[in-house]
Amino acid sequence: MKKNLKFLMLAPFLMAILCEGDDYICGLSDPDSYILNVENIEETYAIGETFWLNSETSSELFNYCNDDNKQEIIVDNTIFIDALFILKLNNSLTDLNAEVSQDFNVNYDIGNAFNGSYCLEALEYLPELSEDSLTYKYRFSISMNSPGNYCIVSAINSSFNIEQENNAQIFEPYNTLNNTIKFTNCGNIYTRNGTQGYYFFSVQ
Repeated sequence: MKKNLKFLMLAPFLMAILCEGDDYICGLSDPDSYILNVENIEETYAIGETFWLNSETSSELFNYCNDDNKQEIIVDNTIFIDALFILKLNNSLTDLNAEVSQDFNVNYDIGNAFNGSYCLEALEYLPELSEDSLTYKYRFSISMNSPGNYCIVSAINSSFNIEQENNAQIFEPYNTLNNTIKFTNCGNIYTRNGTQGYYFFSVQ
């Protein structure tokens, strides 16, 4: 589902067309995945307390429409859009153990909000091209407005730094679906397997 969503979002920008036969695709390669860093990791935050996320990825992509397939710097930041689901863990749901939360505030330091025309109940944002044009990056803070146990997972093209603490023990009481995080978005069921690459936290 994640890869299908990413393809649907990026397809209008990549302008992929068939050329030189049925087995050759002309277009841009996919951007490298973002590796998200949490700047102030805590197991528990207070209501309204902010924590900061940042990441960056290369602005250079292969252009398979060129004869030499060289990398080139892409200046259209919509190709590098990213998004996160902020999930509130809940083990009283039927065949689900999380629900998408909209009860939070966001403050952008680098990058800005994005609102797509498709249905995605997620935090969506556009990165900013660095001064040397070599990377796209973003940095923003999140603060939650209500108590509970939460998990943040990728909606498009990112994962959390596995070398950082992710408070996975918070998920243990909700791990009732074979080590899977399961939730709905716009009427469709989404899953995330295991606990690696996500960020768990509590709000009190």
